[in-house]
Amino acid sequence: MKNKLLWLLLVLVIVLPISVNGLCTSKKQSNLKSIAYKTELSYELKFDSEHNYYFEVSVTNMNKDVILIYNGVVYESKGEDDVIVIDNKLEGGATYEFNLYGGYDTACVEEYLYTKKLSIPKYNVYSERDECIEYEEFYLCNKWYPGTIGNDEFFESELNNYIESLNAKEEEEKEEVIEKGLFEKIIDFYIDNIIITLPLTILIVGVVIFMVVRNSIRRKNRIKLDS
Repeated sequence: MKNKLLWLLLVLVIVLPISVNGLCTSKKQSNLKSIAYKTELSYELKFDSEHNYYFEVSVTNMNKDVILIYNGVVYESKGEDDVIVIDNKLEGGATYEFNLYGGYDTACVEEYLYTKKLSIPKYNVYSERDECIEYEEFYLCNKWYPGTIGNDEFFESELNNYIESLNAKEEEEKEEVIEKGLFEKIIDFYIDNIIITLPLTILIVGVVIFMVVRNSIRRKNRIKLDS
């Protein structure tokens, strides 16, 4: 009987620490959350053989004690320098969520740790049109234009309006240049012929002053005579 008790105690001494160490404690889970938080996500625009676009998402800086599960697929890292490519062709214009869990070699196997969010912009296929080479500043030629371009007719209509506004602005600038050029020519002529233009200016100003003074005196005299 004593031998059986000794053996039982021996088994408990061996097994109990193992079971305790195998528990996913809050401290272990908290440490894994900090590790999972450092995981980084990035996207890259890609095109398939038929030139259809999609976004490829890569995962970096993911610790081997953390796994990522997306769309039912488990992704594991071999080390922090490992680059993991998500096996899904994602579309733009949305925010995607990637859930991180405890790794298989940890006490917190598949315990939820953290959610990484990645916002991917919407790709504008109209930015590839030939018109956008010449009018790259046109708002519908923006590679990441977030709005909706209904059809080709809408794009062409907006482009024509943009071209017309550019032409109108160009005409206004030409008129300003012409007016400015004429004024500058007058000033240049005046300065280049200052020997003639200055006395002439003084003479004209003097005549104007004389006429104003004379008219003023005549007006006063008339008032006196009337009174």
